[in-house]
Amino acid sequence: IVESVGLGLTDVKPGDHVLPVFTGECRECRHCKSEESNMCDLLRINTDRGVMLNDGKSRFSTKGQPLHHFLGTSTFSEYTVVHVGCVAKINPAAPLDKVCILSCGLSTGLGATLNVAKPKKGHSVAIFGLGAVGLAAAEGARISGVSRIIGVDLNPRRFDE
Repeated sequence: IVESVGLGLTDVKPGDHVLPVFTGECRECRHCKSEESNMCDLLRINTDRGVMLNDGKSRFSTKGQPLHHFLGTSTFSEYTVVHVGCVAKINPAAPLDKVCILSCGLSTGLGATLNVAKPKKGHSVAIFGLGAVGLAAAEGARISGVSRIIGVDLNPRRFDE
C-alpha cells in the first residue's frame, strides 16, 4: 500500500494498492514500446545498482551505513522505496496475501508463454517446474489453445492436487 510519493508523481497516490515488479517499465524505451520484450533499458533487473536512479543514493540504512536496494524493489523489507515504473496498481479489494504472486510468478510464466514461446493452437508443450511460474506458463499454454500440456517436476507433492 503506497504510503507516500515523490514530488510531482501522479501515477500513484498514498493509499493505492500496488504490486512491486522486478522488471519495471519506463514506458518510453524501445523495449517498453515493443510487443516482443519487457527488458526496459532503464529499469531492467540490475543486481549491482542497489541505489535509486534519480540521485544514485540508497533510501535505506542500518547503524548509520547505507544499505543497498535489492533488485530495485527491496521486497524483503517491511517498507520499501521504488521507482514508479516498478509498481503495478491493483484493485484495492484484491486480497494482498493472495495477489502477491502476481507480481512475479504469474506475470513471468504467463508472459513467457504468451509473448515469447507463443505456442500454436493444437500444439503440445512441456512445462519444466510446476511452481507459481510453471503453473502460470501452463495457463498461458491453455489460453493459447494447445492440445496437450506435459508437466514435469521433481517434487512429487506438486502433483497431489
